[in-house]
Amino acid sequence: MELKNLMGAVADQTVLLDELLALLERETGELGNVKIAAMTQTNLAKEELFRKISERSTILQKNLAALAAKQGLPSETSLGAIAECFAKKGQEELHEKLNCLKKTADRIKQVATMNREIAERFASTISSSLNLLSRVINQSNSVYGSSGGFQHRPAGAVMINKEA
Repeated sequence: MELKNLMGAVADQTVLLDELLALLERETGELGNVKIAAMTQTNLAKEELFRKISERSTILQKNLAALAAKQGLPSETSLGAIAECFAKKGQEELHEKLNCLKKTADRIKQVATMNREIAERFASTISSSLNLLSRVINQSNSVYGSSGGFQHRPAGAVMINKEA
């Protein structure tokens, strides 16, 4: 019974990680196409999914501890160690599910790293553009004056009179 519960929890976790991978891949496209509104929705969906993963992780841990206790192993025994234990007994199904889970987790790491790099490059490009605009503005000797015209005097930035 404990093995069946653990297998179900691992299967649930795999489904959630597959959903996360799909969201991250969607995010990659949104980052590439600079779809800010879509990125906001994706971030909200990721937050909800992270909440579900966290909730299901506690269930997985409880099932893992119960199965470890039944097998006479310490309650903090890892999923990999339990899968190896069952694999030695000829029961490979848990080990196969664990391998599937690991592959999905590795792919998530790759896509998340790629998304982070894309976002960092985008932020760097925007920062460079804003710095360029700031330099252009700061080179200007014209300041908008209260009379509605330009005044020529050195300034550190463009100043706009509230009365204008």
